Amino acid sequence: MEQKVTKKAQKTQLKTLKSLQRFLLKHGDAVTTRRFSPVRPELRERLDEALLAFRVARDVTPAEDTKSWLRAVRQATGVPVYVMADRLGVTKHEIFRLEKSEWESRIVVANLRRAAAALGCELVYALVPQKGTLAELAAAEKDAQEEARAAIREEVEASKVKTAAWVGLRRAALLEMRRTLRREGMRAQ
Repeated sequence: MEQKVTKKAQKTQLKTLKSLQRFLLKHGDAVTTRRFSPVRPELRERLDEALLAFRVARDVTPAEDTKSWLRAVRQATGVPVYVMADRLGVTKHEIFRLEKSEWESRIVVANLRRAAAALGCELVYALVPQKGTLAELAAAEKDAQEEARAAIREEVEASKVKTAAWVGLRRAALLEMRRTLRREGMRAQ
């Protein structure tokens, strides 16, 4: 089932495609998007080296019965709840809430940092790629951007063909109209 497109929608679409076409013709392959930061290979290499330990530790989890890193470290170091509560200046109930919020992934980083300090630890966190390295992620992102640009170029080329066909039909229609008017004895003034 074909969708009926209004003339106004066609004109708007044609204007959009023409402006995109002009932009691509003017800027060519120098087109970049603002969504993405510039690629910094030296930073990526440094981060990949630093993240190696985190990628190795990714599969390490606290014991199943604790479910929380805070609780696991507190129990492993032998710090009772009331001592940790005293160090943080809160009640015992707040320590259990803190451990639960960490287990439920809704803890505030500042609170986690304070709790780590109360346990004599330092909070260290990182963003680790789900698969591979940052270099592989950057390559995949670059490929995705190139595919998007290629799709835009194909769309522009398709619109050129449609526009050329439309212009050709319009010319043919005008010529036919002139011929018909001349046959009828009318002339353009």
